[in-house]
Order: sequence, then structure tokens, then C-alpha cells
Amino acid sequence: MSQTSKRMFASIKFSRRRIQPIQLFKGDQRRLIRVYEKNDGDQRCTIRLKTEEMEEDVLRQLRLKDTILDYRLDDEKQLSCYLHRDSTEEDIDSQLVDLFNYLSDLFNNKTITVWLRPSQIATSPFLFSNLQFESCHFIKILSDNPDILSNDGMSRILEILKPTIAITLKCPIEENFGPRNILSLPRLYILNARWLTFDDLLNMECEIAVLRYHSFASEDVKQFINHWMAGSNPKLMHLRLHGFELEPNWDHILEGIEYGVWDKKTNKRPRNFQNRYIYSTEKIDCQNGLDFERKSDGMIGTVMHQSDWIDFFVWHDMQF
Repeated sequence: MSQTSKRMFASIKFSRRRIQPIQLFKGDQRRLIRVYEKNDGDQRCTIRLKTEEMEEDVLRQLRLKDTILDYRLDDEKQLSCYLHRDSTEEDIDSQLVDLFNYLSDLFNNKTITVWLRPSQIATSPFLFSNLQFESCHFIKILSDNPDILSNDGMSRILEILKPTIAITLKCPIEENFGPRNILSLPRLYILNARWLTFDDLLNMECEIAVLRYHSFASEDVKQFINHWMAGSNPKLMHLRLHGFELEPNWDHILEGIEYGVWDKKTNKRPRNFQNRYIYSTEKIDCQNGLDFERKSDGMIGTVMHQSDWIDFFVWHDMQF
């Protein structure tokens, strides 16, 4: 890529291609940068950083100092970048920085999403201090035991990257975990959510929140819906609470609230709810949901049980 002529680089740079935020993924063995075309998740280019032996049957090969880039015949949209086996953490981060900065310049897109493990927050100072990005939309922190996310680690990554849209925590967390400022982000996924209180639930500013391994029960769902009916959580569009294997007693939860089954003839809401994520859209069939109306503004709410979770939807204008 860096051997492309300046004229071709300029042609690509000013072609106004609609590019999603550039994804940077850093795991223990898996390091990659991925570029997505906007509104088409299948159109993407992936660059993988490897410290393994080079593969056979390459379509094209470029040599950049001590780095070799090759296109594999089985996937022309995937580029592998091979580094020496003895490369240090900073060597690897340096290559990730160079690749991201090049691509962000090439596609005129300085937004980023970052995926990494808790332990890499402290070991990646070169990476985070040299990425030339303007906005981070999404952070995903994922790991298995014993890699635990600490309060300090969470605070540090929030301060460095300052995500604007979403955060996903698919990792163990330390006891007394409690960075409440993440509850102001529009989208939130928390695997270990027992640290969240009912007051946190009421005060969060999320549009979409998915919580697993929490401490909430049916009575909390009842109270939450009543608070929403009174005007709380005005930004909420979708709340999903895992951990409800059996369908709850809706007559009890919706006690005092006039509700009914969905009826497409009334046209109060569509059948499907659409969650719009950064790279994709999820369509959820709400045919079996129970609907009720908030009298203060006519907003329609829907509750539904499926699999082992409860969904609560709010039908804002964007759904029609």
C-alpha cells in the first residue's frame, strides 16, 4: 500500500468512499485492523499482524523494510503483515499505529473502535499515545479469567480513548467495580453487572443497555416500568435483562397499567424493533410483546420474554 503512487493515493483519498470507523483489535495472538464500507458489513478489508512463519500461495507480496505484506489467494480482502518472531510489544504496537494512521489518512476517516484485553490497557502506552484519531466510537474489553478489569484500568482507558457511543465489557471485573460515567453512553453491554444498583438503572442515560449476571428480579422490572411510565429514562430505546429463564407473571409486573397484545391493525408500532449498531443492524421480532402507553406523551412501551431474558422496548419516532 505504501508503494502506491502518490497520484493513486490521492485518487483513493479524495474518492469520498463511505467508510465506517476503523476497527483496531488487539488480543494476545490476534491483532488486526479492519476497514468497513458504510451500510454494507460484507464489504471490508482486514489487515492481520502476525509473528508466525509466512504462508504459501500468496497473490502479491510487498516488502517494507523488515515487514512483508502479502495477499492470500483464498481471500483477496485480507492482508497479512508478518513481523519477526522476536518482535517486542512496542514493535507490534508501532506497526498497528503505522497501519491505522495510514488507513485513516487514505480514507479520510479518523474515527476508531478498539477491542482489547484488560491487561493490555497498561501494556500499550506506545499504541494509545501515537494513534492519530479524532474520535473513538466504541470500546470492547474482553477476556477470560484470570485477566480482570480493574477500576483503574477502566478509568485509564476511558480517559485515553473517550468513547462517544458505546462500551462493551465482556470480562471479569474486580470487586467494588464502579465507574458510573459509562452509564451516560448511548449503548452499553455488561457481562458482569452485579455491581449495578436499581438507582443506576433509573439514572442511566443509555439508549440501549444489555445486562447479564445482574442482581435484578421481577420486582425490579415492575418498579422500573412504573418509573418509566412516570417519565424516567427518557432516552431509553431497549433494555435487555438476562437471567429470566421462566416467563414472569406479567399481570403482576404490569399491575395498574393498561396493556394489550400487539395488533398490527392499530399501527401504534411496527412488528420489528431495529437496534442500529456501528457496523450492523439487528432486527427483533416483537409480535409476542405486550404493549402499553405512557399517558404523558403517548410513547409506546413493550415488554417481552424469550429464551432467558426480558426485553423492554420504547418505540421512538426513528422506528417508523
